[in-house]
Amino acid sequence: MPTHEYHCKDCGYYFDVKATVKEKGLNLSCEQCGSDNLQQVYGGFAILGEQAINVKSRDSQNSGGGCCGSNSSCCS
Repeated sequence: MPTHEYHCKDCGYYFDVKATVKEKGLNLSCEQCGSDNLQQVYGGFAILGEQAINVKSRDSQNSGGGCCGSNSSCCS
């Protein structure tokens, strides 16, 4: 079963939902705050030689870090 990533626009939390394409948007709410104000997230990957690197990881987004965190210059 495919995994779909969502972002809560109210509290900023990122989470995954395992569901078929038909089921993915039905009765969905944020795991953290219960809001239904969600946006589906489409991941991005960078290929460096033979390695694939996840550019934006959900864990870093939930903790406020990530590629473009306040102490990073990777996106300038």
